[in-house]
Amino acid sequence: MKNKDLINSLIPLGMIFGGTIGIILGIFFESISQGFSITLGAGIGLLFGTIAYGFYSRKG
Repeated sequence: MKNKDLINSLIPLGMIFGGTIGIILGIFFESISQGFSITLGAGIGLLFGTIAYGFYSRKG
């Protein structure tokens, strides 16, 4: 049961980590606006979370 909860949490966790990475990159690279970097990071996190969800849900 715990493994299924982790699999169902991959997409939101990917978005959270991606948004966090976007915040950090937005702080260091001032040429990118903060809103754009957060949105881009969350979008990339969504992509990786969806890929991971598809990969792990087939094995389980």
